[in-house]
Amino acid sequence: MSETDFLSAIEATLADSARADGEMGRRAQTVLRCAGWLEEGHARRGYLVGMDLGGTKLLAALATPDGSIVAEWEAATKDYPNGPLGQVDDMVAKLLAKGGVTLDQVAQIVIGVPGVVARDGSVSLSPHVDFPAGQSFSATLEDALGVPVAVDNDVNVAAFGEYASRRADGLHTLAFAALGTGIGMGLVVDGQVLRGVHGAAGELGVIPFGADPAAAYAANPGGAFEATVSTRGILARYRAAGGKAESVRAIFDAAEAGDRVAADVVDQSLRDLAIGLATVVALIDPGLIVLGGGIGARPGVAAKVESWLGRLVPTQCRVLPSQNGARAGLFGALAKARKLAIAGVVRREVELLRGAAA
Repeated sequence: MSETDFLSAIEATLADSARADGEMGRRAQTVLRCAGWLEEGHARRGYLVGMDLGGTKLLAALATPDGSIVAEWEAATKDYPNGPLGQVDDMVAKLLAKGGVTLDQVAQIVIGVPGVVARDGSVSLSPHVDFPAGQSFSATLEDALGVPVAVDNDVNVAAFGEYASRRADGLHTLAFAALGTGIGMGLVVDGQVLRGVHGAAGELGVIPFGADPAAAYAANPGGAFEATVSTRGILARYRAAGGKAESVRAIFDAAEAGDRVAADVVDQSLRDLAIGLATVVALIDPGLIVLGGGIGARPGVAAKVESWLGRLVPTQCRVLPSQNGARAGLFGALAKARKLAIAGVVRREVELLRGAAA
C-alpha cells in the first residue's frame, strides 16, 4: 500500500469508523495492522472493556479488538465508600484478572449509566445510583485508571449496540425504546448517537401525552407519557377497569389467555405507545424502532405496535424486538469501545503522518 493509499484509508476510517465494512473495513484493518494495534488477531494494547451499570447490578465484559468476549463479570450494585467510582474500579480489576490482561493492554473503557450524561462526563437525574454531583465521572475514572473512559446514558449505549448488530442491514438511523418500570429512548442518526444540548435527547417519557402533563410529572418524575405506558401506568389502567392482576406480566398473560379486560388494556396501552413513537418517526424518520425492556420483549408486542404505527404516520417504519435482550447495554458498550479505540488509533496515525510530512 502506498503512502497516499494509506492516508486515504486513515481519513476514510476516521470519517466514519462505525461503518467500516466492505472495502472500507479492509482498509481499516490495514490501518490498524500498520499501527500495530492488531497483530495476528492479538492485541498489544487493544483490549476493550464494556460496562452496564444499573441500579441493581453491574455487568462487565472484556473483549479483544474484534469484539470477541474473553471474560465477563456480574455483581450487585453496592454502596462503596466512594460510590460508583469505587465499584467500577474494583470491577475492572476483577475482570482483567479473570481475563489475564493488564491495565496497560486496555485501549478503551465504555460505561452505560442510568442517568443524563453531560458533555463533561458528569451524571445527573439518576435516582438509583448516587453519582458525584458536578464531577466528571469519566474524567475521574480516566485519571484513576490511566485508560480512556467514555460514559453515556445506558439506553443510548444499548441503542448503539442495536445499531452495530444490525449495521449489515444497511440501516444507519434507528431508535431504541426501553420499556419497563420507566421508558427511555436512544437515537442513532447516521451512525451517531444523538444526545442533544443537555445530553437528554430521547427522553420520550416526558412527551406531554396520555395524562395531564403537570399532574403526571408531579406524581411521576418520568413524565406524562411514562406514567401512561410504563408498567405502573398499565397496571393502573387495568385496575381501573376492575382487573386484579399484580403485575404487567400477569396482564399480558391474561390477555393471551382470552381475558377481555386484559386484552383491551393491552391494546389501548400499545396504541398509546405507538402514538408516542409516531412523534419520533415524524421527527427523525428512523426506518426502524427497536423495543427492549420487560414490555418490549414480550412476544407479539413489536408487531402490534408496528400495526398501530402504520395507521399513524405516512412513512414506513419497522418495529422489532431487541436482538440483544438484557445484554443490549453490555454489547452496546463493547461496540462503542471498539469504535472509540479505532478512532483513537487512526487519529494517532494521522498525527504521525502529518508530523512526517511537515
